[in-house]
Amino acid sequence: MVTHQGRDLALQALAAARRATGGVRVEWLVVDSGSTDGTPDAVERDFPDITVARRPNIGFAAGNNLALAGARGRHVLLVNPDMEIISGTLAELVRALDERPEVGAASVVQQWPDGGLQPTIRVFPSAARQFGEALWLSRLPLFAHLQEEERRPEFYETERSADWLVGGFLLVRAEAIKQVGGLDERFFLFSEETDWCLRLRRAGWDVRHLPIMRVTHHTGRSARADLFAQNSFSKVLYSRKHFSARARAAFRIALALRHAVRVVGLAPISVARPGLRKRVAAERLALMVVLGLIPPPFRPYHNPPSVTRETTSPTRAARCS
Repeated sequence: MVTHQGRDLALQALAAARRATGGVRVEWLVVDSGSTDGTPDAVERDFPDITVARRPNIGFAAGNNLALAGARGRHVLLVNPDMEIISGTLAELVRALDERPEVGAASVVQQWPDGGLQPTIRVFPSAARQFGEALWLSRLPLFAHLQEEERRPEFYETERSADWLVGGFLLVRAEAIKQVGGLDERFFLFSEETDWCLRLRRAGWDVRHLPIMRVTHHTGRSARADLFAQNSFSKVLYSRKHFSARARAAFRIALALRHAVRVVGLAPISVARPGLRKRVAAERLALMVVLGLIPPPFRPYHNPPSVTRETTSPTRAARCS
């Protein structure tokens, strides 16, 4: 668990996870990334067996890698500090991976605090899908495939493979991590799990949704403009790493179009609906970042090499039928 502020939610998430072990042996690893609200002290006070590694705000990928370097288990669970386990046990999840040796990473059913489904099954980004989302084409049945999210609730009721899964609650096989490496720290926040799942799949591992647990994501929806813009910047980084020059340019145009359409469409409405003003500000900031007019809100802490296109060949025979 990588924490950054949110002391009470982190304590709640840890308490719920410890109640849900199901008897499996667990090593608890917490990295605090620059909290100023007393989070690390509170964790060590309430859970004396947990020693918190204290660091500046080094980002989600770097924080998790710090813990991964010392993890000793056969499987490693990345869990956000705002994730509360509602049903199922960690023992059941570990058993499921043990019974599926082809699976390198898995996640479970995630919901919002109101009980609504959080779509976490995704397909890999592409310029076409980004254009579909930019112009709301994906809302039409004929173009429903032009989006990354799988929004059909029935798809979350049964086990299925996915291109990638949202990383707020992600169990990864240690053997797979040893093969493909940890999270790419050039992604300060967002898209790091997309990149990780792609690398796992290229190495022959399956990525799978397993509906044997249910967790609540308490603060997953954020109107913070800086996080909104960071998300889009990370998408640009992902395209730089994995797309050809032509596809990269098309993807960036589509992403800019997405934000521009929403700024133009929502700005007049926000005059009468003040609640939309934060969204308009977030879209505007993201547009400027995508166009390269301003830098992203957050940069990697230790300045790893810039992202360039990666041409990785599969290193493992495909495990999936």
